[in-house]
Amino acid sequence: MAKIVFGMAVPHSGMLGQKPEDWLINGERDRNNPELWFRNRTWTYPELEAHRGAAFEKYLTLEERTVRAGRCRAALDEMARVYREAKIDVAIILGKDQKEIFTDFSPSIAIYSGEEVHNGPPQRSVYAPDRHVTHPCHPELAKYLIQAFQRENFDLTDLFQWPDNVWMKPLPEYPVAPHAYSFVYHQIMGDEVPPHVPVIMNCFYPPTQPSMARCIEFGRVLRDAIEAWPANVRVGIFASGGLSHFVNDEEFDHRIMKMLGEYNYDGLAAVDDGYYQSGTSEIKLYVSVMKALEGTGARMTVVDYVPCWRTAAGTGEGMGFMYWKPEE
Repeated sequence: MAKIVFGMAVPHSGMLGQKPEDWLINGERDRNNPELWFRNRTWTYPELEAHRGAAFEKYLTLEERTVRAGRCRAALDEMARVYREAKIDVAIILGKDQKEIFTDFSPSIAIYSGEEVHNGPPQRSVYAPDRHVTHPCHPELAKYLIQAFQRENFDLTDLFQWPDNVWMKPLPEYPVAPHAYSFVYHQIMGDEVPPHVPVIMNCFYPPTQPSMARCIEFGRVLRDAIEAWPANVRVGIFASGGLSHFVNDEEFDHRIMKMLGEYNYDGLAAVDDGYYQSGTSEIKLYVSVMKALEGTGARMTVVDYVPCWRTAAGTGEGMGFMYWKPEE
């Protein structure tokens, strides 16, 4: 029978591929964003600055940014190392689409059942190598999972052909995988990707977002389905996302990580869904992995937590690097 041997939750921010000298460029985008989600509501940048003051100015020096960038790089290297050490045969990668491939509709949860995925230029270098590559998927497992979820009253989208990624300019001849997946392929798996199943969960866009409770249940069904799969393989489950962003909230992030570490589902589900919006919604992916790994007895290992700032009002991204590795 299949065995779950590894779980990972990793941020996929473009900041991780930028020189720290360039981090503040992203701050201009934040200043022009009329809907910055923070603590259950949206804020304009002037509103946020009035509320928080310039409390985060001290984190904007080049020296501070360089230190934090170095910590992130070290954490990614460690995450890639423990991934290699796990020696998985099959991967399941939970991510989301940010209107990269789904531009005219928004499925709540989709499972890709095609044969392969593509990566490469013109995707940014933090997400892809400088050449076109293809990676094997696992159609048999994908279809098995779809059927397993259907039996548990999940209505899923079967995505059997990867749409073009409209973020790519100019549009290449092959459909580049969204950045949530390409980051894992490139940064964690070193472009040597095992047969895998991409799962696309709509964290970002109301009204078809799955609730936190639904994502917890998704993790349970995923675990049960894998453990019942009659294949002698080692399975790793990955969440590609982040903690608080695009407004950093260290207090909230530490609260979430504590609940993740304690398998505190009631606490996670009790948080108002207004907190799980914009990029912060990707916490739901972390929780699905946590639920799938719970039965292994693995404890969560936090490699590092690095809030990376880009404006004085505290916009930026909370980078949480964590994994679950059961004893064998």
